[in-house]
Amino acid sequence: MIIPDERFQLLSAYIDGEVSEAEEQLVETWLSDDPNFRLIYQQQLKLRQLLIDLPAPIPVNSSARVETDRMVNRVMAEIERRSQRRKWKLAGLGISVAAIVGVFGSMFTFNSSPQFSPVANSVKPTVIIKEEPILIAMEEPLVPLPKSMHSK
Repeated sequence: MIIPDERFQLLSAYIDGEVSEAEEQLVETWLSDDPNFRLIYQQQLKLRQLLIDLPAPIPVNSSARVETDRMVNRVMAEIERRSQRRKWKLAGLGISVAAIVGVFGSMFTFNSSPQFSPVANSVKPTVIIKEEPILIAMEEPLVPLPKSMHSK
C-alpha cells in the first residue's frame, strides 16, 4: 500500500512527465477512481500554471530595472512641478483678487474729499520744568498742623 505522501510525490512526478509507464497507469487509475485525488490533481495543475505565469524577478542592476526607476523618478518630478505651479497660480490669483477688491473698494467710497485731522499740530511742545531745591522742615512743618495733633 502506498502512503499519501508517496501518492503525492508520484502525482507530482506524473505532472512533470517523470514517471514510468506502470506508474503512469497507476496514477491514471487513482484519478479515475478517487475524487479527492482528482481534486488534488486539479489543484496541482492550477498551481503549476500559476508558477509558470509568475513573472520572474528583475535583477537589481538590470537595464529594465534602471529604466523603470528613471521613469518613476521622472513622473514624481513632474508631479512635484505641477504641484508647485498650482501653488504659484493660486498665490497669483489671490493677489490679483486682492488688488481688484482694493481698486473697486476705493472707487466706490462715498466721500471723495480727503479727510484731515482737525488739530493743526498734534505734537505738543515739551514743557520745561524748573527744578527747585528740596526744603525739609525739621522743627516746624511747612503746613500748619491742626491743634488736635499738638496736644497729644
